Order: sequence, then C-alpha cells, then structure tokens
Amino acid sequence: MNHTKSKGIISLSAAMATVCLAAGTATAGPAEQALQQMPQESIFSTHLRFQGDPVETLSDGRVMRTTAIFRGKHFEWTGKVENTVAEDETGGSRENAPPVSAISAEELAENLRGIAFFNGHQFVEAEAPIELARRIKRLDAMERDGASRADIERLLPGTGASQGTAERTVDLSAVEHAKPAGGNARIPHGPDDRSVMNNHSYPHRTHIVFDNTGNTSSINGSQGSGTLIGPSTAMSVAHVFWNESANTWESAHRWAPGFDSAEGDSSPWGDWYACYWVTIPTAYTIYENSTYDYAVLDFDVGCNSVRNGVNSDRPGSTVGWLGFYTASTNDIESRTGYLRGYPGTGTCGNPGQSCGVRVWGDISYGSENDAFSYTIRHQADTSGGQSGSAFYHYADPSCSGCGYGAYLVGMHRAGYTNYNEATRFYSSVYSFMKSYSSDY
Repeated sequence: MNHTKSKGIISLSAAMATVCLAAGTATAGPAEQALQQMPQESIFSTHLRFQGDPVETLSDGRVMRTTAIFRGKHFEWTGKVENTVAEDETGGSRENAPPVSAISAEELAENLRGIAFFNGHQFVEAEAPIELARRIKRLDAMERDGASRADIERLLPGTGASQGTAERTVDLSAVEHAKPAGGNARIPHGPDDRSVMNNHSYPHRTHIVFDNTGNTSSINGSQGSGTLIGPSTAMSVAHVFWNESANTWESAHRWAPGFDSAEGDSSPWGDWYACYWVTIPTAYTIYENSTYDYAVLDFDVGCNSVRNGVNSDRPGSTVGWLGFYTASTNDIESRTGYLRGYPGTGTCGNPGQSCGVRVWGDISYGSENDAFSYTIRHQADTSGGQSGSAFYHYADPSCSGCGYGAYLVGMHRAGYTNYNEATRFYSSVYSFMKSYSSDY
C-alpha cells in the first residue's frame, strides 16, 4: 500500500527505518556492542513510546521518533503536516465504500489500517490489522445471519457509564431538557429546539469541544465535538480531524471537556492544546463517507498536565464518561436519543440567540429514529461544530455490571433536508475503538 501523500505530508522514505545508536569501537565488548545496537527510545506513557531517529523535540523536551509504538502496534512516521488551516467540518461523500460483506479480509484490513495524527505529525500503521478485519468479518456475518443479541453481546461486551470523581448528578432526568412539540430536523428547518446544557453536571461535562479556528492558546470557536467513553478515550468522527479538500489532516486542536464560553471560567475542567493521539481508518481518506467516518482519540500520551484538578492524560477519571454498547435496531428506534455538542457559530434555540461555544442539545424521540447498518437518522437539531457529538440514550444493557445510565450509540456526522445523520456505533466501529484505545 502506498502511503505517499501529495499534499501536506512528507513522503515515506528510508528515514522511517528504526536506527541504532552509533556503532561501537573495535575494542567494545559484546555487552557494550549489544547496548549500542539497541534502538533509541523515548517513552511518553505506558501505551505510547517512540524508537528510531528523532523527528522533533517537543517544547517539554520529549523526543518524537520515526517509529511510534502505540498499544503494541507499530506506526511509521510519514511526515510532518505542513501549512494546515482550519476548515469547516462538512463530512465527506466522495464515493461509496464497499460493505464489509463484499470485500475480503485482506481488503478490509487495508481499509482499517490506522492512520494517526500526533502533535502535527502523521503516522501510518506498519502492518494492516488482519486479525481485526477477520473479527469484523465474523461479526458482520453473524449479524446478517440473525444471531441472537446474547451472542452478539457476548462477543461485544458493553462498558458501563461513570460519573468520575467530580460532584455526582443524582437526578439524571433533571439535567436532560425535554423537547417541545413541533421540532424539526436541523436549523433552519422550523423551530430550533436546542437548549444550553449545564456543563458542570454529568453527563454534559463529558462532551469535548475541538477548536483550531484561531489562537492556539485559547478556545475561540468549535470545529467539532467529541465525547469521553473512558478515562482516556473519546469518540468523534473522522471529518473533524481530516481536511477533505486538501487530502491531509487539519491542524492540531485545542480541546476541553465541559466548556462554556459564557462563564467567567470557561474551562472549569481544564483545556489543552494537542495532547492527543487520534486514529482514523485509512479508508476514510479514500472514500470520505459515513461507512468509515469515525475517530478514536486517546489522551494518555504523557502530557500529564493538570488544570483545575483534571489531568490531561485521564480527563474522564474526573469528569466521567458515557457507557457504550452495540445497541440493536429496536433499542435505537424505541428509545429517546440525546445529542449534545458545540455549535460554535450562528444562533441557537427559539428564539435564536448566539450559540457561543457552549454545550447545546436536543432530543430525537424513538419514533423519529431510523437505524441502518452504518448510520442512524435522527431529528435532533444541530448546526456546524456539532459533528462528532455523542448520540446517546439511557438504558440498562444486559452486559455484565453495566447498569442504568447514558450509553453512546452513535456520533453525529451530517445534516440533510429531512433528517440528520449519525455514524452508528456498530460492530466495526466498536472493534476499531477497542484496537486504538489505551483504556480497552
């Protein structure tokens, strides 16, 4: 597979190879020679380290190198992303991607090969994840053959929600606003029923804003949203981070959970620049459509910066996270879906007011939801900046120990004339997330 990029990325070259320390002298003994032949290494965290030639020394003194080892997977450096600019997130639709059932495991593995962005540099998974592809092929066949929910859940166990160590929200229903009658999908298609959520309360403090629209020292807008689903893991959509028109990455984002620009302290849970490793499927860079429009963010990358009592490496430990499971079509179409995120620009609510950079949300009743293989069509109002927002519902899944709570079942990605659309958290997305998250 050719990973050479024509725009913004330095081509893959011999510099990718892991490089040893300088050769020893002729008089060096066997032990010294063995030590000298060990690859140079920089340890960033338990799950992330680098080997080989240096490619950049960060401001905190850590050295990035030509091979990244993330969760035991080898990623090779393919270049620094140059001259990137913020672009409105619109969601690609270049061409249809073949369904899982129509391609071989080897082809699927190439589609799922992780392409990652870290501190302005691109890394590509050295080997296509064939075991991941085979697993997804098996799960897809089971689902198409009508396997029982018990069998599916046994192979795809859900994970329960957590409120973290911050103040507990006792009455979850009190923090989720009801939708007035007469709402329509997506402004300006009728009344905009969104309300501002309390960013200090769970689950709204788990929602993350990503901003690269202005000064990197502060959050000035919203280029996209995401939601924590573990101490160090968040889910979003690929097009928030990938610039379709330039066929390269967006510049690094500043991010914050539970942000509210209308408050004196707009980042009560801290905010950080970069300090994340984001992985998307290579196939999104080819097809740019809903089949592969998902992104896994991991914050356990050794920044270890504490602000307002929250550690950038494990923000979910403080603010909490949503649970997740592969909800059935009946679950999605019978339960009220909640969608919360950061519009960033324009007007929100009815009557309209400035959106600001705040957690806004709306709901879509079960009868308004349509679940498809890869997507969920819903009627919750959204606008630019809310791509990546969690589409979640309240449930008590049968997974062992999960319990009642808020569970992510999709990530909002696009709006159309008569409906809005989320990427469904189905077996492929679930499996990809498990492969590229330090939590799971």
